[in-house]
Amino acid sequence: MNTVYIETSIISYLRQRPSSQIITAARQLLTHRWWNHEREQYELVISQYVIDEASGGNPELAAQRLALLDNVPLLPHAPEIVTLADEIMTLGILPEKAQVDVLHIATVAHHRIQYLLTWNC
Repeated sequence: MNTVYIETSIISYLRQRPSSQIITAARQLLTHRWWNHEREQYELVISQYVIDEASGGNPELAAQRLALLDNVPLLPHAPEIVTLADEIMTLGILPEKAQVDVLHIATVAHHRIQYLLTWNC
C-alpha cells in the first residue's frame, strides 16, 4: 500500500465553510470526494507541522480539523528535516513565505513517503 502525507490544506478544505468562490468550492468538492472514496486505498501519515497548523484559527474548526487527524499516524521528527528544509530554501526554489511548506516537503523526502497531498501549488 502506498503512503500519502496529508498536508494541512487538505484537512482545511475538509472543514472549511462552503465557499462561494468557484475555485475554492471545486477544491472543497474534490477534497471531500478523495477523502470519502479514495483515502482507504492508502496509508495516511502526517507530521507535527500538520498538527500545529491545523490547531490554528477558529477554535471550533480547529477542533474539527484535529478530530480528522485522530487516527492518522504521526511521523517522527528528525533534525535532518530542518536541515533539508534549510537547504531547499537556500536554493531559492520556493518563496520565503513557504517556510512551513518546505518543512512538509522535507518531511516527505526524509521519510521517503510516496505522495504529498496538498493544495499548495
